[in-house]
Amino acid sequence: MALLIHGVDYSVVNPDNKWKILKSQSRFAMWALLIASGVVMQGFDIVAGGQLAALPAFREKFGVLQPDGSYLIPARYLSAWNSIAPAVEIVATFIFVPLLEKFGRKWGILAASIISVAGVLLQQLANDWKVHLAGRGVNGIAIGMMFTISPLWIGEVCRPELRGFFLCFFNTSIVLGQFAIVVVTKGSSQISGKWQWWLPVVAMYFFPLLLTITWPFFPESPYWLIRKGRSDDAKVALRRIYGFKEVAYYDIEVARLEEDIRLTNSLHGNDESRPPRRVWGINVEHELQCFDALNRKRTLTAIFCASAQQMIGATFVIGYATYFFELIGITNPFNASIALYVVMLVASTAAFPLTEMYGRRFLIVRPQFMLCLMLLIIGVLGCVPDRAKAAWGVVAMLYVWALIYQLSIGATGFVLASEIATMRLRAATQGLITITNSIWGLIMQFTVPYMINPDAGNLGGKVGFIFLATGLMAAVGGWYLFPETKGLSFEKIDELYAMGVSPRHFKRMAAEAGTGHIASALGGPAGGAVPVEKGEGQVEHV
Repeated sequence: MALLIHGVDYSVVNPDNKWKILKSQSRFAMWALLIASGVVMQGFDIVAGGQLAALPAFREKFGVLQPDGSYLIPARYLSAWNSIAPAVEIVATFIFVPLLEKFGRKWGILAASIISVAGVLLQQLANDWKVHLAGRGVNGIAIGMMFTISPLWIGEVCRPELRGFFLCFFNTSIVLGQFAIVVVTKGSSQISGKWQWWLPVVAMYFFPLLLTITWPFFPESPYWLIRKGRSDDAKVALRRIYGFKEVAYYDIEVARLEEDIRLTNSLHGNDESRPPRRVWGINVEHELQCFDALNRKRTLTAIFCASAQQMIGATFVIGYATYFFELIGITNPFNASIALYVVMLVASTAAFPLTEMYGRRFLIVRPQFMLCLMLLIIGVLGCVPDRAKAAWGVVAMLYVWALIYQLSIGATGFVLASEIATMRLRAATQGLITITNSIWGLIMQFTVPYMINPDAGNLGGKVGFIFLATGLMAAVGGWYLFPETKGLSFEKIDELYAMGVSPRHFKRMAAEAGTGHIASALGGPAGGAVPVEKGEGQVEHV
């Protein structure tokens, strides 16, 4: 039965209608922006260490007095502050994700907000670097929770036609947080006394406060409600999310989600009645299923999407921009970093339509090699004896890097990572993405201060060579692992992976299959040839 709303038939999933559907999604966009605002906290946290270290009052409070009368934050302090959050995220997410499956997505928002307030308060009232460290660790728990919940809820709730568009909210929220703390720190740098560093810390209260005020009205994920047999509650949640007057829409949307769940269970042989497997008393059934024969490759692909961001230098460029600019002799490091984040924010916003226009693989694979070229140039400039002359060349290359990054793996990487997993395992996979991202964050946040700090490596632009090596691994891995998922339903993605189709051939295979089921190409009426992956670079047609 056709259902027309604003001239669009919502009874079928048709990617050609995505821009028409977008016109009626204003209410959903509001909820998506709200839950994505929780991820702004991570943007704040990633950049906070480098920003605060550039403030004289903060250095005087927590730094070590130098012979010339100035204060320096030791590399081990910076390393500990910036690595504590990803470290606690790893442990917290392992415990938290199974609870998401049992109790739903909504409760985690309130829990994260309360934990965040406690963490920020500890940072604000800290009298020594260890208490400040504890505060960053507590806030890291909240960040890990929202990092998992935000893309999970958006991906489960939004219409398939606009999945990539709305998942871009996730990355843009992170960039917005990074931009916001740079602006706040720039303003506070004009203040003397403790409020010079208190102001950026106190600004972090805004996000948990916003989420707490709106929490009573926030709708639970309809997908989770349906999986728990609560279809009527799912319709109520959908009505709050979309606000359509056409009652039939909610019946159709619930039926679509129920069919997705049925097909996923059928394809993967899932048995919900079987007792869950536990590790140390924790239900890790879904985490273990992520690595069974059917799901292993797509789980590793989702994880690699997040890992590639760190491998190609995101922590160095984004997390330490202001501090790095100051170290290489830029006269106005705060102004230079603000301009950098403006570039990233504009590029990240531009990725919204580009993700749906050009696709995920197109925007990730080749641009990663371009990012590697930028890192090579930065490394070469770092070898120039006259650092003052090379400094602005390094800054220019960082601007170009940031622009390409936010248009490619920065924004689209999260989109691909969030939609690769089978629907039933999306919470578990998103948790694994958070854990992996945290592990990389722990490694990078721990090592970058030792690379750039004057009392340690003092590499300057030569740090580009280090990220060039890891970036090339990310680029080559992405060439073989990243599929094109633009316009594909979760059902078709499931079928393509189950058939062993090489990710590089997803786009061609989907085009050959047309609008019918891809599985029909396997000896069915369509009789199409299906490229099945045999080994690296080899395709066999069956």
